Amino acid sequence: MKKLVIVLAVIAMAFAMSSCKKNGGATPTDATKSYYEMLKKEDFKGAVKSTYKYNKEMTADEKKKAEETVDALADKISMAMSFTGGIKDFTVGEEAIDGEMATVKVKVTYGNGEEKEEEQQLKKIGDKWFIYDGDEVVNPNDAFGDINLDDESEEVADEEIADEE
Repeated sequence: MKKLVIVLAVIAMAFAMSSCKKNGGATPTDATKSYYEMLKKEDFKGAVKSTYKYNKEMTADEKKKAEETVDALADKISMAMSFTGGIKDFTVGEEAIDGEMATVKVKVTYGNGEEKEEEQQLKKIGDKWFIYDGDEVVNPNDAFGDINLDDESEEVADEEIADEE
C-alpha cells in the first residue's frame, strides 16, 4: 500500500508540473495568445520564459545566464508596460508560417488608450512554437533599448529617475 501511495504521488506531481508549464503553443497563434495573456496579466517572468531563447537547447553556461536574466528582463518589461498603462486588450489576427518561422499579426490596446498593430515573430522547437526575438540571451540592460517612447513618456521617466536620486 505504501508503494502505491508513493507511485501515485510521483505521478500526480509529474502531471501537475507538466500541466502548469505555459511555454510554447501548438500553433503560432496559440503561442502568441498565451504570450500576450501573460503580458496582460502582468506575468512578465512567464512572458520572458515563453520565448524561444529560453526554450531552445542550451549549454549549461547558457542556461545559467538565461536564468540569471529572467528577473531583470521581467523588470524591463514591467517598466516598459508602465509607460503605456499595461495591456488592456489584444486581438490576434492573421498567421503566416514559413518552415520553422512564423509571424502573427496582433492589435494591442494599451491602458492609456493607445492602439498599436504588431507583427509577432515565432520559431518552432519540436512541435511547439515560441515567441522569437533572437537566438541569444541578451544582457537585460540592453533589452528594450529600441522602445520608442513619446516625448512625454521620456520626460516622465527622466523625472522618476531624478526623484529616485
